[in-house]
Order: sequence, then C-alpha cells, then structure tokens
Amino acid sequence: MDTLIFGGLLVGLWAMFRERPRRLVLGVWWVVLVVTLVLLAHHITSGLSLGLSY
Repeated sequence: MDTLIFGGLLVGLWAMFRERPRRLVLGVWWVVLVVTLVLLAHHITSGLSLGLSY
C-alpha cells in the first residue's frame, strides 16, 4: 500500500511539474485516496491468521 501511495504522489508531482490541468492533479490524488481506503478496508476486515498469540 505504501508503494501505491508513493506512486500516486509521484504521478501527481509529475503532473504538476509538467503543468497539467489542476483537475488532473486533483483527480490523481482522489483516485489514490479512494484506492488506498478500499485496500485498507479490505485488509482490516480480512481474516489473516498470522499465528501471533500473546
């Protein structure tokens, strides 16, 4: 998930330096935010049995 966030921010930064429209930059940020939240929700609710017991 960190790679996804970093990649999205990098694409947004690239779009700003290439002087792309503001909508594109904001669109990239929103897409990265939504995808990150969906992945986070999936990982929180998934039943991973990591074998950790304290």
